[in-house]
Amino acid sequence: MISQRRSFILLIAILMLIGGIVRLIPLSSQERMLNSVSEDGYLMMTIARNMALGHGMSTANGTIPTNGTQPLTTGLWAISYWLVDGDKIQGIIIIILIQFIIATLAALLIWQGGKRILHKSPNAGTVSALAATTWYASPILVGHTVNGLETGLYVFCIIGVAILFSFSKQSWNMWRWFGLGILLGITFWVRNDAALFIFAACVTHLLLGSFEFAAFKRRFLQVILMGATSVIVVLPWLINNIVNFGNLMPISGQAESFNMVFAYSLPYIPRFLIEYLFVFMPIPHILLIQTWVQIAIAIFLLIVLIWMLVRKLHLEERRMTVLISIFAVCLVIFYGLFFGAHYFAGRYMFPTSPFLALLWASVVVFIWQRLPAKKVVMPMIGLLFITIMIGLHVRTYLFTKHYVSYFQYLGGYSMYMYLPEWVDDNIPEDVWVGSWQSGAIGYFHDRTLNLDGKTSPHSLEARQQNRLPEYIINGDIQYLVDWVQMYGIITKTIENPSIQQHFEFVVYDKQKNLLVMRRKTYIENPS
Repeated sequence: MISQRRSFILLIAILMLIGGIVRLIPLSSQERMLNSVSEDGYLMMTIARNMALGHGMSTANGTIPTNGTQPLTTGLWAISYWLVDGDKIQGIIIIILIQFIIATLAALLIWQGGKRILHKSPNAGTVSALAATTWYASPILVGHTVNGLETGLYVFCIIGVAILFSFSKQSWNMWRWFGLGILLGITFWVRNDAALFIFAACVTHLLLGSFEFAAFKRRFLQVILMGATSVIVVLPWLINNIVNFGNLMPISGQAESFNMVFAYSLPYIPRFLIEYLFVFMPIPHILLIQTWVQIAIAIFLLIVLIWMLVRKLHLEERRMTVLISIFAVCLVIFYGLFFGAHYFAGRYMFPTSPFLALLWASVVVFIWQRLPAKKVVMPMIGLLFITIMIGLHVRTYLFTKHYVSYFQYLGGYSMYMYLPEWVDDNIPEDVWVGSWQSGAIGYFHDRTLNLDGKTSPHSLEARQQNRLPEYIINGDIQYLVDWVQMYGIITKTIENPSIQQHFEFVVYDKQKNLLVMRRKTYIENPS
């Protein structure tokens, strides 16, 4: 009989193999590759490609400057396009490989970092390895690291800085706190809501330690140095936002929060946190829409949070626990109460997933050690675990077609890809297209105007002033192309009398999720 140690090593190897395969599957065909990128991923990649071509941060064939992106990852993607002279297909291939490398390094960081954080536990290696590989192979989590966005690099930075912070000491000299501030600032450049992580780090360090005047004063000065350094690092981006776009928040954030209703997104958040806590097992949607289930999940998460904070932990564990707890609460408050786009709640909460995976693995190993007949049960449980994991991936591969799926990378045809295909087949390259969901369209058709304001300051201003129909009519747009399911969201514009006077329906295809309107005065062949 295979020993328990060998069985565990085999389990870890299989999980790593699963995680690697599903991340590289897009390279098996061009169709799967194009569908591996999220709609918003195409927005970022369009900006990155324009940077590589010398147009700066811009969209619409380089004609509209934008800050509706996360700068550091966009710059990394720009290098990828620069290496292939702006080739759209080769650029995607490089980005897929980079995302694979980043996710793999993040898993290794969870493993090694977890071992060091839990170094006083005899099961530190087992817990860390199980957490890292389950996180790496999870059908719930994989999609966030292969979407063409910054989320993979962001969680990698969060893990690394959180581990380093957990081992920080009051006896550190000021240069080390200065360096930690630089790392926090770099994390902000990866994703701007790292401001919440910086806040959590400062509060954590201030609270954990003696409150004698001398000790507290020393920590206070360290926090000031760390926080001020991070602000100095991010200052160029903030100045750019204010000077060129009139707001600290990038236009993408402003667009997502437009017409935001206070606390509207809050009920959507606990579902993702509980799924991330269980790492690999999604909760059936039929349960999630039940109010009592949402309340029960919220109460359970609150109990978990309190339990984590009151446990007897050694210093590194406590610093990590308090840091991530404050960060998670900040994410819930900000995105739940003061931000729109509830449909992106899973992405916003994703940075908590590695630490929830460590918590899950700790509980699993604790229970496992107290089971009777482990030598007999372990192979059966391991086989069941792997079967469920593979089964969820296969189910996704075979049946998932919906555009909001986290698993589009597995090869299910993403419905938004019908839009750029229709545009490529029917609209000349020099004709302007307008779209609310302009990611994939704008990537493949350079003359595309974003209408929801996420990457276009002009569209955002028009929305804010309630004059989007006039912006569309008086501009160069000849076609409006979008998702059918967006019709309910854009009805106020589509059914505007002036829009109907100037545009006519050409396609309304629910099966392909394709809505097309054409300017009535448009002449396809002037000759």
